[in-house]
Amino acid sequence: MEDLSFTLESYGADRNGLRLLDAEDPGLLPYATLIAARNTGDESLMPLLGVYEWQSNPLVFLVSGDAMRDDDHFRRIRRCVALRGDAPYLGVFRPGQLTIHRVSLDSDGQNVSRLPNLPPKEKRATFAYLANTRPEAVSQRRWISKVVLNLLQETINTLKKYKITDYDAISLAGRALFVRFLEDRNLLPPTQGPVSEWFDDAARAERASRWLDDTFNGDFLPLSDGLFGKLPEGAFHTLGNILRRAPGGQLYLGWQEMWAYLDFAHIPVGVLSEAYEYYMREHNPDQQRREGSYYTPRAIADLMVRGAFLALRREEVAHQAKVLDPAAGAGIFLVSAFRQLVAERWRYDEKRPDTQTLRDILYGQIVGFDINEAALRFAALGLYLMAIELEPKPEPIENLGFKKNLRGLVLHDLSNGAPQGLGSLGEKVSREHVGHYDLVIGNPPWASSTKLPDWSKVADIVANIARERLPQDTFPPPLPNEVLDLPFVWRAMKWARHGGQIAFALHGRLLFQQADGMAQARSALFRALDVTGVLNGAELRQTAVWPEISAPFCLLFARNQFPPPSSAFRFVSPHMEEGLNGAGAMRVDAANAEWLTPNQVAERPEILKILFRGGPLDLEIFDRMAARELIPLEQYWRKQFGEHRGRARQAGNGYQKLRPSSRVRKKGDGQPGVPAGYLADLPELTAEAMKGLLVDAAELGEFTQARIHDPRPRELFRAPLLIVHQSPPSGTGRIRLGVSDSDLVFNETYYGYSVHEHSHGTLLVRYLALLVGSKPAFWYTLITSGKFGVEREVVEKSTIDNIPVTPFESLAPDAQERINPLFNALVRHESPENWAAVDTWAATLYGLSEQDLQVIDDTLRFNLPFASNKKAAQAPPTQDEVRTFCNALENELKSWAEREDSIVKSQPVVLGGCSPWRVIRVRSVAASRGQDQQPCMEDWAEVLRIADSLAATEVVYPDPVTKCLWVARLNQARYWSHSQARLVARRVVWEHLDTLFGSDAE
Repeated sequence: MEDLSFTLESYGADRNGLRLLDAEDPGLLPYATLIAARNTGDESLMPLLGVYEWQSNPLVFLVSGDAMRDDDHFRRIRRCVALRGDAPYLGVFRPGQLTIHRVSLDSDGQNVSRLPNLPPKEKRATFAYLANTRPEAVSQRRWISKVVLNLLQETINTLKKYKITDYDAISLAGRALFVRFLEDRNLLPPTQGPVSEWFDDAARAERASRWLDDTFNGDFLPLSDGLFGKLPEGAFHTLGNILRRAPGGQLYLGWQEMWAYLDFAHIPVGVLSEAYEYYMREHNPDQQRREGSYYTPRAIADLMVRGAFLALRREEVAHQAKVLDPAAGAGIFLVSAFRQLVAERWRYDEKRPDTQTLRDILYGQIVGFDINEAALRFAALGLYLMAIELEPKPEPIENLGFKKNLRGLVLHDLSNGAPQGLGSLGEKVSREHVGHYDLVIGNPPWASSTKLPDWSKVADIVANIARERLPQDTFPPPLPNEVLDLPFVWRAMKWARHGGQIAFALHGRLLFQQADGMAQARSALFRALDVTGVLNGAELRQTAVWPEISAPFCLLFARNQFPPPSSAFRFVSPHMEEGLNGAGAMRVDAANAEWLTPNQVAERPEILKILFRGGPLDLEIFDRMAARELIPLEQYWRKQFGEHRGRARQAGNGYQKLRPSSRVRKKGDGQPGVPAGYLADLPELTAEAMKGLLVDAAELGEFTQARIHDPRPRELFRAPLLIVHQSPPSGTGRIRLGVSDSDLVFNETYYGYSVHEHSHGTLLVRYLALLVGSKPAFWYTLITSGKFGVEREVVEKSTIDNIPVTPFESLAPDAQERINPLFNALVRHESPENWAAVDTWAATLYGLSEQDLQVIDDTLRFNLPFASNKKAAQAPPTQDEVRTFCNALENELKSWAEREDSIVKSQPVVLGGCSPWRVIRVRSVAASRGQDQQPCMEDWAEVLRIADSLAATEVVYPDPVTKCLWVARLNQARYWSHSQARLVARRVVWEHLDTLFGSDAE
């Protein structure tokens, strides 16, 4: 297939990403159904040649154009690929030529489904463009899972109308679906009559179920005794719909959401797990909310399994690894781990595992715990199907050797009849599981404040584990708000062997939350466990990467041992990229991840948030600010105005209107809420009045609420007042605030700070307005808040209270003298120039330079959590922005060039508009010459290939022959700022001076 390889390379593909379906390769196991269909004579799939992978995930299935008969043949191949729900593209290959088509379940032919041709000069950018931009792609995984879900849900709900239990409905639908999987794979014996009629009446359904029980040893989707005799005719019709295929087993070329339109010979087993998790969310949302269980996308599960097994492979134990998922759900991690174990055994034995080896792996190396009976039934279904899918010779199916129960050996029900019990967090897990597993992996429930009975037992168990790992003065570790996911990580330390791997998908609060003891919980966990990698998915919430959840998530990878002195882990935060994320994919750029130590996380609670919403330069600014004698605003406020019942006086949220939850107080007047007459003489703040910095109370209407939810102190509304809006406007990069020199009342949308009775109240409130309204202050809230920029777009009062301030009384005279002129200028006109003057003044108070302000401005421009900032970050940089980047890079390297009597030139390479990359050439030229030749188009092809193969955001490619550096960066504005140029200059100085100036450069 050299012609194919050469053709792909001419389109910018990396040869290492090509997998040919005719090869004997364990890496082809994810495509086992396609290969099996081809090997058993499915002529329509014979033109399929292979698949091109990007970041170990299929991107383009490749088909021989010369072997396709006609457009109908093309449609059938395209439909088969779409049913898999993975690769978004189909590539039709002819020697020297490749055309790309989008994959979908529709009936479009070659002319309609074909992507627009790239201009000839951009041919080599084709695969980079497809991988990074995903034109016209949608999340196929979500689509096909949703189709199966809708049909499965309709079937189960219809069955339940016949007065049978949820479990029986699930088992009946599951049995029929399992038969359909086998039939579509041509694995059923011909002796039982037409398969489409197996469930058409009680006698045939009972006979079919008896065959299933005999073949799969009786523990397969159990049914209540005598169930078939109780079912009416309509129930059998519903089950029969699952089994009815298209005539002759051929795929319809049209499309409707019907069982007959699906071909389960090509739908991956993982789709069932996803569909079940969807079903649980829609069927019993209260239970899902209570348990905090979220379905795990197949791509996330596969990513975690692959990552964990890479570490086991380095230990040379991957082929024999024992795997536990302590919250298995519908078994998506178990199914993925099963396939990975088979691939590892294949690599180790250098031959494909046979039936007995597959059984040894299934029964001896995989274990799952759960408390949900329905979930365990679907997990069993998935494991059986995967075992059949992985069989090299799956016929006759009766000889496949399922002679042991999965229950009690592979799948363990720890509910003890109490679905809201502690499950594997409690004492039901026997001692045989202690230290037994090479890998503990999963997505445990994320719920908090569950009020589970016997929670104290969970806390005691965790404390005992921590006692073995933490210094005496640091345990027991807190479990804030009784969150469920953290105890699973601690318990995993007992189930995994020493040095084994632990990998969990967790709620993002672990990384960023500061309050309620989470900072201490995070510190304890990172001190007790050798964390090796953290993927922070907070920016990808509410995208197709993990659909249907609004909570931030993270993926934690660790080695089960105390962190050694040299321990460090990679912290990577994928950015939002609409095209890529919309197709359900994300960029994991491990090469440019930050390296952190456990001590840094323990001693600096804000560091993960700083690096997520900022970067190394932001961390340096934060450290310089922390070294100054500054105090949080709340601390200063308490010192000036005192406190009452543990809260600072004269500061707080505005009033809340009466609501259905307003309580009737024991010593009140018998009505909900409280009377608001004590505020009746005050004007009420409006959003219109907050458009100016100085609020004119004379323009406001009167407060009209007769009652309010809770009492608010009258002193909170006394002037002079600083009023802060909790929702910053997206376009300003500042906290929105106002100052009132008159008393007024405001609602819960605002936070108020009254400086009433302060001797310099008028000047003090203006000082605070300038400081809190400055960009350095807003930047500080962004990089330190545990919620703003993680799961909220409003700034909490606690975050405002944490802004560092120089006490007003400590201000130098010249700083005080500038307050009124700066404030008055803004009152006259809130221009960018007037606010810039405020930023410069605030920077002097914080000890920051002009370069620091540039970093702050870049961070706010691209990293705020608002839609406009996300859009700006992903937009291609303008020519001026690229030129500014190049100038900044030259300036940063200027002093190094002068030592060598040379000049550094940074020049953009003109690429086509379809390239997801921009390239610059960095080169030193003699100072006497001062000019440099324009970069040649042919010189940067290799850097694009490397960049795309690594899924990197940046690649620096040294060319020692011409003494230049080719720097490729994603064509997104966030990578072409002034601050980013400074970071590139640092990497050049650390790693590439010899290329620019010769081997003698230091």
